[in-house]
Amino acid sequence: MTHDITAMTDAQFSTWLTPIVNCPLFESRERLIALLAENADRAALETELQEFYEGYCGLAFELEEPEESLLSILRASDTFAPLQHRVVAVEAVRKTSPAGRIARRMSDSPLITDPQPEIKVTALPDDAFRELIETLANWELFAAREQVAKLQKTLPPAAEGGQLKAAFLDLFVCYLELEQFLEDYYYDPDEGLELRPEVAERLEQSVAEVETGTAELIPIEEVAKKLGLKW
Repeated sequence: MTHDITAMTDAQFSTWLTPIVNCPLFESRERLIALLAENADRAALETELQEFYEGYCGLAFELEEPEESLLSILRASDTFAPLQHRVVAVEAVRKTSPAGRIARRMSDSPLITDPQPEIKVTALPDDAFRELIETLANWELFAAREQVAKLQKTLPPAAEGGQLKAAFLDLFVCYLELEQFLEDYYYDPDEGLELRPEVAERLEQSVAEVETGTAELIPIEEVAKKLGLKW
């Protein structure tokens, strides 16, 4: 559903922010911080990185639809000049297309028309891997999120005068910077996971049925009807 962010009251905006501020990414980050503090081994960090990345994809999903609206708000006021400069810096070095960024999050693979990531996360030496985890866990995004959450709890009157929206726009720009940073990294959270033999066998059977024309394919209209969706 498309929302007119510019027309929202502070209370409405705070409600709209709730699923974003409570995204699982922020809980995963706290676990990463704890693991780093106890000097956890690489295996433990890799396990939590999977959750962190899935949380990042969830945050990106929440911000995809309002991205252009948020950028237009930023560009419409000199009040946000520092944030404008940061967005320009991101756009100046961004390598992927909007479709390519979505494809990476959905399939863990970049579009062939976009530059390919140069760094494979699983191939990093232990020191470089830990350094990457520390960089991600200490990204400015998380401090920005804490500020937004604090303002939500004190609304009103602390968020009057657009403080909440301004704080969220800072979070949004931090997200854009994180997204751009990750462009250089190839990371597949499912890499190394093995399919159970019975699942692999069923997948091979399904492919064979489609190739031979013996598969019973369900029309997309019927699937939509069963799910209660309009098609």
